[in-house]
Amino acid sequence: MVTQRLKIPTVAILTVLILAICYDGIRLAHDRRFNNALAAGDVAWISYSDDPHIQFAIAYDLQQQREFKAAVNAYGAVNALSGSQLQMRIKYNLANLYFREATRLREAGAYDLAMPLIELAKQNYKEILRIDNGHWDAKFNLEVALFVAPETDPADALEERNPERSPRALTTINSREPLP
Repeated sequence: MVTQRLKIPTVAILTVLILAICYDGIRLAHDRRFNNALAAGDVAWISYSDDPHIQFAIAYDLQQQREFKAAVNAYGAVNALSGSQLQMRIKYNLANLYFREATRLREAGAYDLAMPLIELAKQNYKEILRIDNGHWDAKFNLEVALFVAPETDPADALEERNPERSPRALTTINSREPLP
């Protein structure tokens, strides 16, 4: 009688364990196929997935291959929750992608195309720092971007273009004083 009572829970536990092992085996085989396809550059096989981590991996792979437009589109297609760690990684990678492309364009002499990309990079770095002000990589990269394209106060920019209209211009005018 005691063996009969122990037999049913033991069979149930073994069944659950066997199912769990089968499930883990299937997931492991799928992950291996994914890793092999990613290593081989077979993005078409992977692209069917709705998993945001897989979408992120595809975008990162495109970024590593220096496919600017495709990488930007792929990062935009990632379905990550706002404020999540994955969303911060997306913003950081996008900022780096924008900054690298802007650097490439500046070296090619296309300053007018590079400046908007630098501004997008600075915007993404600032958004990361609003969420996590201890993100040292974003701080450093923002400093580099600010060195390349410093931000100016609109009043200072107006003074540079039109110095005689500046409020400071009235205080710096040489006044004529009569000689004694």
